[in-house]
Amino acid sequence: MSLQFIIGGSGSGKTRTLYENLIRQSMEEPDERFFALVPEQFTMQTQKEIVMLHPNHGVMNIDIVSFERLAYRVFEELAIENLAVLDDMGKSMVLRRVSSGVRGNLHLFGGHLDKAGFISEIKSMLSEFFQYGITEEKLETLIGETKSPLLRQKLLDMQVLYRAFQAYTEEKVIVKEEILSLLCQVLPQSQLIRDSVVTLDGYTGFTPIQYELLELLFRCCRKVIVTVTMDPEDNPYRESVQQKLFYMSRHTVCRLIDRAAAAGCSRDEDILLKEKPMWRFKDSPELGFIENELFRYRGKVYHSESGNESGAAAEHDRESLRLIEAATPQAEISFLCGEIRRLVASEGIRYREIAVITGDLETYSREILRQFEKNQIPCFIDYKKNILSNPMVELIRAALEVLQSGFSYESVFRFLKTGLVMPLAGLSPEVIYQAENYVIALGIRGFKRWNSTWERVYRGAELINLDELNQFREAVVTPFLPLREVFSNRKATVRERTEALVHFLEALEMEQKLAAMAQQFEEVGDMSLAKEYGQVYGLVMDLFDRIVALLGEEIMGQREYAEILDAGFAEIKVGLIPAVVDRIVVGDITRTRLSNIKVLFFAGVNDGIVPSVSGRGGILSEADRRALREMQVELAPTAREESFLQRFYLYLALTKPSDYLYLSCAASSAEGKAMRPSSLMLQLLKLFPEKRLEQPKEEKEALWSPELGMSWVLRGLQDEKSGENDQFISLYRYFIQSESYRDEMQALSDAAFYTYQDTGIGKAAARALYSPILRGSVTRMELYASCAYAHFLSYGLELSERQMYEIAPSDIGNLFHAAIDMYFTRMKEENRRFSGISEEDRQKMVAECVASVTEEYGNAILGSSYRNQYLERKVYRITDRTIWALTEQLKKGDFEPAGFEVSFSPMDHLRAMRIPLSSEEAIHLRGRIDRIDLCEDGDRLYLKIIDYKTGKTKFDLTDIYYGLQLQLVVYMDAAMEKIGREYPDKTVVPAGLFYYHIEDPMVERKPVESEEETNADILKALRMNGLVNGDREALAHLDNRLGEEATADSDVVPVSIKNEAIVERRSQAAGEEKFRVLGAYVNRKMKHMGREILDGNIAASPYKNGQKTACDYCPYHSVCGFDLKTDGYQFRRFDKLSPEEIWGKMEEKDKKTER
Repeated sequence: MSLQFIIGGSGSGKTRTLYENLIRQSMEEPDERFFALVPEQFTMQTQKEIVMLHPNHGVMNIDIVSFERLAYRVFEELAIENLAVLDDMGKSMVLRRVSSGVRGNLHLFGGHLDKAGFISEIKSMLSEFFQYGITEEKLETLIGETKSPLLRQKLLDMQVLYRAFQAYTEEKVIVKEEILSLLCQVLPQSQLIRDSVVTLDGYTGFTPIQYELLELLFRCCRKVIVTVTMDPEDNPYRESVQQKLFYMSRHTVCRLIDRAAAAGCSRDEDILLKEKPMWRFKDSPELGFIENELFRYRGKVYHSESGNESGAAAEHDRESLRLIEAATPQAEISFLCGEIRRLVASEGIRYREIAVITGDLETYSREILRQFEKNQIPCFIDYKKNILSNPMVELIRAALEVLQSGFSYESVFRFLKTGLVMPLAGLSPEVIYQAENYVIALGIRGFKRWNSTWERVYRGAELINLDELNQFREAVVTPFLPLREVFSNRKATVRERTEALVHFLEALEMEQKLAAMAQQFEEVGDMSLAKEYGQVYGLVMDLFDRIVALLGEEIMGQREYAEILDAGFAEIKVGLIPAVVDRIVVGDITRTRLSNIKVLFFAGVNDGIVPSVSGRGGILSEADRRALREMQVELAPTAREESFLQRFYLYLALTKPSDYLYLSCAASSAEGKAMRPSSLMLQLLKLFPEKRLEQPKEEKEALWSPELGMSWVLRGLQDEKSGENDQFISLYRYFIQSESYRDEMQALSDAAFYTYQDTGIGKAAARALYSPILRGSVTRMELYASCAYAHFLSYGLELSERQMYEIAPSDIGNLFHAAIDMYFTRMKEENRRFSGISEEDRQKMVAECVASVTEEYGNAILGSSYRNQYLERKVYRITDRTIWALTEQLKKGDFEPAGFEVSFSPMDHLRAMRIPLSSEEAIHLRGRIDRIDLCEDGDRLYLKIIDYKTGKTKFDLTDIYYGLQLQLVVYMDAAMEKIGREYPDKTVVPAGLFYYHIEDPMVERKPVESEEETNADILKALRMNGLVNGDREALAHLDNRLGEEATADSDVVPVSIKNEAIVERRSQAAGEEKFRVLGAYVNRKMKHMGREILDGNIAASPYKNGQKTACDYCPYHSVCGFDLKTDGYQFRRFDKLSPEEIWGKMEEKDKKTER
C-alpha cells in the first residue's frame, strides 16, 4: 500500500507521464488489475488517449472509470442488490410530491413552494447535504447550535423536507449521492480492488465522501497514484492561504497525505515535473510565460526581444497571444470564423486541434452555431440540452394545459402549433389558420363549444367551409376524449393518469412522427437535432416509468400531476456526441475537457462574465455558509472561495493550447449595453506591456470568411469609392463567379442598388380591380389622400386585420352612437321636449337605452368578463353625460333635432354622393350622419349637422385642403340637397358642421364653486368644434347668447364675439359663400382622387404633417415596405398654410372652374 503524487504545472506532461507509466506497468504485469479514475465527463476522452498511447492500441487490464462506475463494478462483483437510483429528475418529482404534504410545517418555505425554480433550489440543497454527509442527526445538532434565527428556520424547514424525503424513499431507492456511501460500506469486501493499482487524474479536489473512499483505497490497493496541477517549486506539501493560485491543489495533497497516514499507507517518491520550458510550450514562449506567471503577482513582465523576464533570447518569435476587442458578440464570433479559416487554410491546423471556450456558453452558443454553419466550420457544442423546448414535451405540456384550462384558445392552439399534430389526414395544412381565425372571431372557449358542431359564421367569412372546419374540430377533440375522462376524475392515481397520457401519445402516433423527423434531420446533415429527436421519445417514456414506480398508486390532481411532470422534464438532458471527428469543440471553462489543442479561442472575456459574478444564491446565503463553516461544517465553496477557484480554472483553460491563444471581448452587448473587458484581460496586458487590445480588421478577415466577405462586399457596394479598392473588386468577382454564392451575391447587389419607383398598376388593372364605379364611403377617399398604397391594400386587395372577439375602441364608439341615437329617437317618438325632461327621467331612459344596445352586442361579449362589465358601466356613465350636454346645448339655441343616423347613398341621386368622372366612370358614395338639426326663420331654414366622435378628431382646414377630412363637408352638401327637396319653399342655409367629442371630462373645481358653475365648466369643455356660419342671425339661433350679448364666449359652438364682432383667433366661422366654396373644392378634390385611383396610382407615399404621419396607426406596416433608408421612399410633406391662405387658394380654384 503506497501513495504517490505526480506534480507539475499545466502543460508539464503529468497525464502523459501517468498513462505511459501505467501502460508500461500493465504490460509488465498482465495479470494485475489497474484502474484509471477520472471525472465522469472525461472517461471517453481518457479511454481514447490510453488506447492511442498503448503499443497494442488496446487496454486489456486497465479499466477507465469514474467513482460512480467503479461503484457499480464493485456492486456487480459482490452481487449487491441494485436499488433504483434516484437522480436529479427523480428527486425533483419526489420533492414536489412530499412538499405538498408537509407544507403546513414549512414556516419559511411553505409560501414559496409554487414559485418557479424553488423546488429545484430545494433539490440542490438536499443534494449538497447528501454529497457532504449532512445527515438528519447533524441537522438537529446544527439547529441547536446556530445563533441566527433565520438560518435556524431554514435548517428546520430543510429538516422537515429531509425527513419527509427519506421516509418516502426508504427501502425503495437511494439518491445518486449515496452511491459512494454504499460503496464505502462494501469496498473492503471487494477482491476486484484489492492489490490493484489506482490512478486519479483530472481532479481539482474531492468531497468528504470521496476522501473517505480514497482512504479505503489506500488500505485495499497496492498503489494509488494522483496527479496534482501546481508548480512543484511552490512547496506542495504545506497548506496555504486561499488567495494563492494553487491553494486547492496544496489542500488536496495535504489531506490525502493525512488520510494515507491514517490508513497506514506508505509514500513512494513523488514525481516532480520541473523542466522548463514545459513540453507543451516549447515553441510558444508567450504561452509558457502565462503558465509561469498568471495570477502569481510577482511583478514580472514579458518582452519579445528577450523572450522572458530573465533576458534569455526567444527561440521562436511568433505571436502566440492575441487580445481582441470587437464591437459586439456577433462581431467577436465573426472574427473567430475568419481567423479559424485562415489558420486551417494557411497553417495546416486541423479543426480538431482548435477549441472555443466561453464563460457564457448559453448566450454565445447560438451565435457560434449560426456563424460556424454559414462559414462551413464543423463544431460540437459540449453541453447537455434541456428537452423542455422539444416539440413532444411542449405537446404534452400543452395537452395538460388544455385539460386544466377547459379548452382555452391559447392552450388548444399551443397544442396544435407544436408541429406534431398538423397536418391532419384529409385536411389541408391551411385549415389550422382558418380554424384559428374562426375561434378568435367567435370567441370559442371551453370543451362544450369544441365538442359541438360549429354552425355560425362571422362578418367577412360568409364563404368559409364549415364542413372542413368541423372535420378539423373532430380530429382535434377525439384524442382528448379518453384523456379528459381520466383526468377529470379527481380520484385518479398517478398510474392511471400516466397510462392515459401514453395512450394519448400513441393515438397521435408520436413515436413514428419523431422517428420520421429524426430521419429528415439526418438526411439534411443536422445530426444534433437528429440525435435529439431520436432520443426524446424514449427519455419521456423512461420518465413515465419512473413516475409510476415512485408515485404509481398515489391519488393526485391534474395540477399537481402536471407540476411533477414539469419537474421531471426540467431535469432531462439530452447528451450529444460529436457527429464528425475533425471538428471544433465549443464549451465552457469548467466542464469541457480539452486535449492536444494547438489553438484556443476564449470568447466573451468581459467583466461580469469572466470571472463570473460570485454568489451561489439558493437556499443558504453566503452569510449562512460562513456561519456553518465556523461550526466546522463543510459544504460547497462560498462565493469568496468560488472566486479563488475560478482563477484556478482560468489558469487551466489558458494553458491548454500549445501554439496560439486568442482572448476576445465585446465593447457592447447584443442589446447595445456598454461592456468592459474582464480583469483577466487587464492582467494579461500587465504581463505583456507591449500588447494592446486589437480591433478586428474586417477587410482582412473578409478574405477568409465567406459571411464576412459577403457582408464587407455588401457595404462596399454602397460606397462610391469601392471601385478603387482592389480587394473589393477581387472579392466581388469571386462571389459573382462562384456557383455557391452567385445567386446570393446577385440578390445582394440588386438590394444594394434598389430604388423604389412608383409604376402604378395601370388603368386596365385598376378598372378590373375596382370597377369603373368607385363605391364606398368618404372614409375610403380620405384613406387614399392619406396613402395611395394603403388604399390599394384595403380596397384593391381587400386585406383586413383579423377579427377578434373583444371590445375594440371602434366597438365602444358604436355603443355610444347606438345608445344616443336610441335616446333621441325615443324622445321624438314620445313627443317629449328636450328642454322639459327631468334629470331622473333622463337617467332612467339613458339606462334603458344602454341596456338595450349592449344586451346582444357582439354575441353577448360585454358579459364575458369583469373588464367588459366595467366597460358597460363606463358606457352608461359617458352616455348620460353626453345626453346631458347635448340637451343643454339644444336648450341654449333654437334648433331642434330633425334626423338621427341619417343615411345618404347613390340611390338618393344626390350630387354630393354621385360624382361623375367620365361617361363611364364615377364615384358613388354612401354615408350616415349622426344628427341633423333644423331651425326655421321665415323663408330661411337653417341646418346644422353633428358627427359624434370618441377620438380626438378636430375640424382642421388644412386636413380638408389636402383631402384628409372630407366627411363633414360632403355630408353638409348632401344634407342641404336632401332637406332642400323636403322643403322646396324654403331657402336652406348652412348654420354649421360640427364634431362632438363623446367623453366625461375632468375639470378643476374651485374651492367655493357651486354645482351650477361646475356644470358650466364641464359644458364648456364639451363644446362642439367645427365650422360655423358667421352670420349674426345664424349665430343667434345656434346660441341665443351670441344674439343677445355684445361680448360672449359660446358654450355651444366655437365662436367668441367682442363688441358684436367675431374674434377670429378664437373662432372658426365662415360666411355662406365660403361654405359653397368649401363644398365645391371638396367635390373637385374627390374627382381628382377618383381619377388617380382609376389611372392605377398606388404610390407608397404617405403624408407627413408636423409630427403626424399616415403611418402612425396604419395596419399595413409589415406589407408596404416603406422605409426612409431606401432610396425613392419619402413622405409627402404638407406646406404650412394659414386659414386665410387656404381660403384664398380654394376661392382662386373656384374662380378658375367657373371660367
